Amino acid sequence: MDILERATQRKKLALEILEKLNLLERWAAIGETYLVGAAAYDLIVSHDIDIETFSEAPNVHKVFELLTSLSSDPNVVQIKYHNYMDSPFNGLYFKLLYRDSQLNVWNIDMWLFSNDHKGPQSKNLVQDMLQTLTDDMKISILLIKEELVRKDIKYSSIYIYQAVIDYNIRTTEEFFDWVKTKEMNKLTTWKPKIRN
Repeated sequence: MDILERATQRKKLALEILEKLNLLERWAAIGETYLVGAAAYDLIVSHDIDIETFSEAPNVHKVFELLTSLSSDPNVVQIKYHNYMDSPFNGLYFKLLYRDSQLNVWNIDMWLFSNDHKGPQSKNLVQDMLQTLTDDMKISILLIKEELVRKDIKYSSIYIYQAVIDYNIRTTEEFFDWVKTKEMNKLTTWKPKIRN
């Protein structure tokens, strides 16, 4: 199985988990919901799924009702919550850990923002990423991500996307050199440069 097929297989598993938990539909009852991040771009390496939801008035109690109903699922092994309203993230964060049939634990990150949220939004990145990514770029991104996982080195994936798409980085060594020139400890509003 080649690297693109592995990513496709991981995306299939991610969608199966979302369907089994009925998670996107549950969140849609709270607000406008988007699958974002690696799952949206077919670039999953780690067992991660990212969801953003936007509502007029974010209500933590409604989300707790939603998540409490999932706690009876034996494959849901952990649920966490953090209020980031008074931080640069300016949202409510929820995390669910789910154990699949192969005993892999999936991390599902779920953000709830107000409709007038001013910070970076992953939902605004999805269309540009899908229009920009080529198979060559996807392969480079996946190779870098897989090697970082093997070496247990963590970087936010958005920097890998930026390095490959905008700076033609193709190897982990090139990526390590590139990150030395970047400030990585703040929120980023990066979007891919659209090519004609």
